[in-house]
Parts: sequence; C-alpha cells; structure tokens
Amino acid sequence: MWHKDTIEWVDIELTSYCNIDCPGCLRQQMHSEVGHILNQSYITLENLKKWIPPNYLPKLRVVNFCGSVDEPTTHPEFLDIVDYFLSFTGINVATNGSTRTSKFWEELGKRKISVFFGVDGIDQESLEKYRVGSNFKKVQKNWRAFINAGGKATWQFIIFDHNKHLINKAKQMSEDEGFAKFRTIYSHRNESGEVKKE
Repeated sequence: MWHKDTIEWVDIELTSYCNIDCPGCLRQQMHSEVGHILNQSYITLENLKKWIPPNYLPKLRVVNFCGSVDEPTTHPEFLDIVDYFLSFTGINVATNGSTRTSKFWEELGKRKISVFFGVDGIDQESLEKYRVGSNFKKVQKNWRAFINAGGKATWQFIIFDHNKHLINKAKQMSEDEGFAKFRTIYSHRNESGEVKKE
C-alpha cells in the first residue's frame, strides 16, 4: 500500500506539450482520443508548491520529469521548478534535448542535475527515424552546453531494428562527448517498431 511517508520517487509530467512526433508515443498512438488535450497546459510552479511542499514526502529522493508523454523542458517555468525541487530533493529529467537554446542548457547544467537525453541515432538521418522533428545538431549543441556546465548526462538509446547496428558507435560517441553513462532500453509500448527484450 502507498503511503506518503514511504515514497522515494515521484514521476511528474509537467505539460501536455511536446516539440516532436515519435510514432511510438502515446500522443501519436492514441491521438484520436487525446489529441484535443495536447499542447494545451502546464502544471504551474504555484500548484507544485501546494501539492509537494518541502518535507511533505519525508523519504523523497528524486523528482523525475519523465517525458513519457511530454517534453518537460518546454515548460516556461522549468528552471524555477528545478530550483524549487532542488532545495529539498534530487532531480532527474528525461528529454529529447531538441528544445530551447544552448544558454538554457548551460543554466540547467550549472545545477549539476541528472538528464537523460533520448538519442536513438548518431546523426540526423538515424535520429529522425523515430524522433520525428528532432534536430541532431541542436541536440548535440545542447548536450555539450549541459555537460560543459557540470551537468550529469546519460545517453538513452531505444533499440529498434533500424538502429541496433549503431549501438557501439553511439556508445563510443557518448564517451567521446563526455556523457556519464550510456543506456540502452527496450520499449514496453506496442506497435512502436521498437525491438522487444526477449
């Protein structure tokens, strides 16, 4: 049974916005059902302060801006939200990395938080096969700004038939670029084209 005094990890989808169109995302797979509520709203910092005040979850270790159906960095108050939670817990962010400016990513990196960059390729051609609308050069510029400012970056690579031959090259690139970790994952989503773990 859940109890607020035992919760250590909280996942938060901050927005209904995303800047790219991944075909395996529930935003795309269920668009006819949810399309009318997408790209409409943000959870405000004011509400987050009401819902999760300091010490409300005494064992809280991490707030994860999970990016499962949103892109958290599109939120206009994102840096302020990070600062709020950093005052009493750890932060993790899952992102496609293709938002904002390198200055924004530098500022985020100065906060020394953990960010998982979803990069399923090694160049524009391989990246956009799944992350439709993403820009590899922009993502690269952003992760460099984040890492160079002191951020802890993980390269997260979803395995597909079309990219599985690139895993070793991507891992090497992640090391060359200063990522702290390289992580391959298998999707739990159906009909996404992702390779399933056997």
